[in-house]
Amino acid sequence: MADRPLKLRDLRRILRRHGVGEDPSLGNGSHTTFVKRFPDGTFSFPLPTHGRDVVLVCYVKAIRKKFRLTEAHGVSDREFYGG
Repeated sequence: MADRPLKLRDLRRILRRHGVGEDPSLGNGSHTTFVKRFPDGTFSFPLPTHGRDVVLVCYVKAIRKKFRLTEAHGVSDREFYGG
């Protein structure tokens, strides 16, 4: 299974399941910011929304890499997507 575009609400649900929060104080209306704490620091990812309901696959890949949710970090595609 390869990365794919996701609805924003589905991405939020998946990220919550993996311990990634959303910080509304860091967004400015056209972006939302996801945040996760690790022992070596806190990482954030501002995601442009621009009123879209679908998150492009390039952002899904970048988010997975940023929050260590890739196969290289021990999280399979099946585990990430919940299948």
